[in-house]
Amino acid sequence: MTCVSAAALASFNAPALPPFLLHSDVNSITARIKSIITAPVIIENIELLRTQGQLFVRVRSRDGAMGITMCNERMENLYSLLKGLVIPFYTGKDARNIESLCEDVLLDERNYKYGGMPFWNCAGTVEIAIWDLLGNIAQKPVYQLLGEQKCREIPVYLSSLTRNTTAEQEVAFLQQQLEASGASAVKIKVGGRMRNTSEAEARTQALMPLARKVLGDNIIIYADANGSYTAEEGIRIARLLEAHGVDIFEEPCAWEDYDANRQVNKTLTTMKLAGGEQDTSYFRFKEIAETNVYSILQPDVYYNGGILRTLKIALLAAQHNKYFAPHSPKADPLHAPFSQLIAVAPAVYGFQEYPARPKKQPNWYAPHILVKNGKLPVLTEAGLGIQYDETIFAKAERL
Repeated sequence: MTCVSAAALASFNAPALPPFLLHSDVNSITARIKSIITAPVIIENIELLRTQGQLFVRVRSRDGAMGITMCNERMENLYSLLKGLVIPFYTGKDARNIESLCEDVLLDERNYKYGGMPFWNCAGTVEIAIWDLLGNIAQKPVYQLLGEQKCREIPVYLSSLTRNTTAEQEVAFLQQQLEASGASAVKIKVGGRMRNTSEAEARTQALMPLARKVLGDNIIIYADANGSYTAEEGIRIARLLEAHGVDIFEEPCAWEDYDANRQVNKTLTTMKLAGGEQDTSYFRFKEIAETNVYSILQPDVYYNGGILRTLKIALLAAQHNKYFAPHSPKADPLHAPFSQLIAVAPAVYGFQEYPARPKKQPNWYAPHILVKNGKLPVLTEAGLGIQYDETIFAKAERL
């Protein structure tokens, strides 16, 4: 059983929505958790730890159970929100009520005035660690606490995260990585990231025909502009991409400029527009879906406030005949919540993100996140599915 492929989605029909994750109803998953974990799981403390050059959030219950997640790189600049607003809200609460907690954290006191990616990245990191806690107590992977498993393997695309190569260097590198990994899809960077310089334009114009010629017609190509273009430029580049068989065009215009992105989307004939990595509001995603800003919604699991809030966006996509492909270019423990989410999410489109230049994976966690025959397995161990060498936390700095 493999997560839905691009080919299979040619005849995509939105599934009937189960009621349990509509925005106004947060009862069913809580009931599921409480049927498995019958005693309260009171959160005793939440710690921010530094070890191995990384930050971690660790949640501990009064009974001594623990849940851990690695923090993404944004947390280095977000200490005050995490420690001042998020941790105090969760401390002393029953972790089994995670559905209501993950929304109520914004409503506590005046936290709503801090709403946005910095706040939700902090809240999402704690929520993800709590899921690890609950899964460890239940001795089940998180996806089994969420609902019905839809896939066991994740087909990936190799995501190039650089614009600092020439067209020739980039294509040669991607060809090498495709052969090594067995993958059959790539994503390349176009434009200059939030601007389009003459150098970036020349690289894009050279890269597209060369990539298709060298990689061949059987390789799926996605392209990411990171908001480089005006609406007019985005439409022009979209025509170039469609001429070379690109399947997904991500964020052509500034992410907050819905009208400009919608203008580009209206002109597409064979390609799908994708975006939403920076968005963190259910209501903004609802507007995006209802007004056809994008055809594929791409929230980031951490930025968007965790697994449950991101699963709601997948259900929203299905409800509006859109697709879902969460942002997650990770090959380390940050991949774990994405893996748990994708196992149960509806409306999943095509291939999912994996860095084309993964760092060497150290020996203090397992399993390593490695592509085999173009796919990643869904993580199946208890909690988030990552096991750590406990000695690294004994020596950790407490922040």
